[in-house]
Amino acid sequence: MKKSLLIPAALFLFMQLSAQESVERITKLKGGSTNTSYLIAGVETSTTAYINTKTNDSSGTAPYVSFYANYHNKNHLGVSAKTYVLPGGSNSGFYLTSLSAYYANYEGKLIPFLSYTRHIQASNPSIPYSPIQNEILAQLRITTNFIDPVFGVDWGFGNDKENNNETVYDINAFAGISHNFILSPNEKDNMLAIVPTLQLNAGTDQYYSFLQTAKYVSRNRSVNYLLHGNNSGGNRGGNMNNGTMTQTVINQTNEFSLSNIEANLYLVFITGKFSIAPSGSLYFPLRGQDKTMYGYWQLNLNFTID
Repeated sequence: MKKSLLIPAALFLFMQLSAQESVERITKLKGGSTNTSYLIAGVETSTTAYINTKTNDSSGTAPYVSFYANYHNKNHLGVSAKTYVLPGGSNSGFYLTSLSAYYANYEGKLIPFLSYTRHIQASNPSIPYSPIQNEILAQLRITTNFIDPVFGVDWGFGNDKENNNETVYDINAFAGISHNFILSPNEKDNMLAIVPTLQLNAGTDQYYSFLQTAKYVSRNRSVNYLLHGNNSGGNRGGNMNNGTMTQTVINQTNEFSLSNIEANLYLVFITGKFSIAPSGSLYFPLRGQDKTMYGYWQLNLNFTID
């Protein structure tokens, strides 16, 4: 595959907000064929919504560490596993494991991505409970020489064990653009990519969730920013009743509406089989009483085996 096509294709999954998969694509800038299989293993750190159970304070975030592996084969099929740990705080330990199977065809100017993810939440009272255990994500990127538009839909669903196993769901949709700045594109072993993106998000946002396109929920220190409609009971940290965590309902009206404008800046540096990917995200709420800007940072370290 020509390098001119590999450059825009390599950064497609930035818009999916999954750094290890973004790096999975940018490694192809080194001239590798798309008809090969490879494995990426890495570690990630960022912050997550956090409840200090010693003080019942749910107004902050806490750092986490995650470990993951992502395998992609020559038939454009892949599987990944990712587990999250709180290294400190009032309840250190594991709190989430996400298992995914996906189709991602990185060739051509139209780049489709379709995945199913199972989110398995551990019983950690410092992390808000989510009744959304399943996720189906579909998106399409159009690569050009200037601006890459992307569109997608993310459907989360599950059974709420805190409410008689009632079936619940959330639906998100997004549209965005990005531009790729590639430094040293002719250098085989060393490369730097700088990618600013701008995205418009909409959704029902009824529940706290770990959906890939709703990190403005799971990374937010104050989900009250997201309240809209006729919600009288939404609470960023949920409710602590005798030490038991109940679900966080963000929107009780099931209203689908614009939620925020998202701006991201991604950096990816590759040297040999190693890569480092720092990023930052800012959100500008479009609904709720408090429209204060908020954001988070993220750092990924990766190793590729091909």
